Amino acid sequence: MRIGTLSEKTGVSERSLRHYEQRNLITSERLPNGYRDFDSSMVDRVNKIQLYLGLGLNLEQVDTILSCLDVKPALYENPCSSIISLYEQKLDDINEQIELLSKIKFNLEEHVMILKRNQDKSFTQRGDALC
Repeated sequence: MRIGTLSEKTGVSERSLRHYEQRNLITSERLPNGYRDFDSSMVDRVNKIQLYLGLGLNLEQVDTILSCLDVKPALYENPCSSIISLYEQKLDDINEQIELLSKIKFNLEEHVMILKRNQDKSFTQRGDALC
């Protein structure tokens, strides 16, 4: 199938598909006219790429998983140790981000509270709500 058809079947832009091919995440044959010809199995592969990107993994990490799947198709029944460590690292990264965002949220809430309190004082003193 041509790249446009693969794009339609997966909902992934042709530009992204070319990038995936450049990164060797998907493969195609070149026809005599220079067009790419993708095997129908690439639909499933692109969907897997999208799944793992949706988990917050980058393309390098997705490549690691796909390489493991190529050797051991039943990923969750007999996982590669590299996948477990990759997932654990991603969880650590997410937990760090959650901690940072929690601190930012707390600081913003404090600032909003202070600003509202001062706005209320100003309103009471001036008798209007304009800054």
